Amino acid sequence: MKNFSWISYWSLLLSIFSMPFFFALIYGLIRIHPDFGFFLVSLSIILSLIFSFIAIFKDTEKNSIAILAIIIAFGSGAFFVFALLMSQMSGPTEF
Repeated sequence: MKNFSWISYWSLLLSIFSMPFFFALIYGLIRIHPDFGFFLVSLSIILSLIFSFIAIFKDTEKNSIAILAIIIAFGSGAFFVFALLMSQMSGPTEF
């Protein structure tokens, strides 16, 4: 019988956790070094994807939460990369 386990719930929690933490980091609500904060956001997205793929390939696990977590993690990762790339575009250029 297939049911959900802690792997599915952790993958969903980590995929949802990354974006509010990123916005709190940008707006200064969390006072840590930005490089460490970006590392934590990246780690959260990567761990969410790893847990989701483990849950999908596990035979006794339902796939619906894991698939939802993968979709959210890819969206969060794309937004995170886009925000980091756009923050570098307004920098001064030297010739």
